[in-house]
Amino acid sequence: MVRRETFINKIRTLKYYFVSKQKRTDLWRKRGGTHYISIPLRDFLEDDFVISSLRQACVPDDEIQSFLASAKS
Repeated sequence: MVRRETFINKIRTLKYYFVSKQKRTDLWRKRGGTHYISIPLRDFLEDDFVISSLRQACVPDDEIQSFLASAKS
């Protein structure tokens, strides 16, 4: 499990910005593009969600694994 704030900091470095607050999620959109990520309003996010979201954002697998390792320590 990854803290929500840690994941948000990661996608901010990938040039995503906050768009709106939904009922159960926050909507973040890629600057200069059309890709968006809906982040659940939970304190901790599942590893599978983090991996799939970062893969869709075109982050290499080795960088994803290093992010997960550092986020859990």
